[in-house]
Amino acid sequence: MSWDPTEKARIMLTFDPEGLTGAQRDGDACVVCHKKWPRPRIRVGTLPNRARVFACPDCAEALCPSPPEEVLTAHVRTSAAFP
Repeated sequence: MSWDPTEKARIMLTFDPEGLTGAQRDGDACVVCHKKWPRPRIRVGTLPNRARVFACPDCAEALCPSPPEEVLTAHVRTSAAFP
């Protein structure tokens, strides 16, 4: 696990380096969309050799969504609630 900027634990994924480019394996490109600029800064996982893998903000949220702050519940109105 790792900590995101909001101090919440996130599960770290392990990526197979076989399908990644050199830039992705080196952390110079997003592990998902290959974007190199701005340089990805969000750690989303590791390779089997423990090298870090990074993603851009949009891809990081898709890979490791933050847990919701609150669980919203639906309130059902019944006829008894109205006069």
